[in-house]
Amino acid sequence: MVATKLMTVEELSALPDDGYQYELVRGELRRMPPPKPEHGFVCMRLARWLAAFEEVGNFTVFGNDSGVSLERDPDTVRGPDVAVFRNADLPPRPWTSYFTIPPALAGEVASPSDAMVDIEEKIEDYRQAGVPLILYLFPEERFVWVDGAGRKRIVLSENDELDASDVLPGLAPIPVAKLFR
Repeated sequence: MVATKLMTVEELSALPDDGYQYELVRGELRRMPPPKPEHGFVCMRLARWLAAFEEVGNFTVFGNDSGVSLERDPDTVRGPDVAVFRNADLPPRPWTSYFTIPPALAGEVASPSDAMVDIEEKIEDYRQAGVPLILYLFPEERFVWVDGAGRKRIVLSENDELDASDVLPGLAPIPVAKLFR
């Protein structure tokens, strides 16, 4: 048996920019292809809804270039498509390294190439890190999984409203259909 050297958060941070996005999952580097337009469109719909309430809700919305260190030894760094942090939890700026606090909300948009086992693994990583609200949007099927640490998963169709005000006070509900239009 040959032991494989696991990558650390520090080594991930030092990688040169080659145009790809990476996640680190228990020390294993995973390269992700650039997303397709539908993925980007739905990510922006989610981010715009959240950002409209940043000031009243006292939270900050980040895009997928913002990695979050969820676990150490072996290291896991995930890059949610959209992440929301409560302002009181954020370290002082400048933010030059991955956050080591879990977001209040991690939003992910499924791509057609995503395997269900990988989606479930990502959700479990967020849950284990204590993320209270995980939104997993499925554009092709037009539904949302609402999950999180201490929650039972529910499924919302485009006929439902998504209400995250229990985690982000001040955030108004949104009809799920608006996330996919």
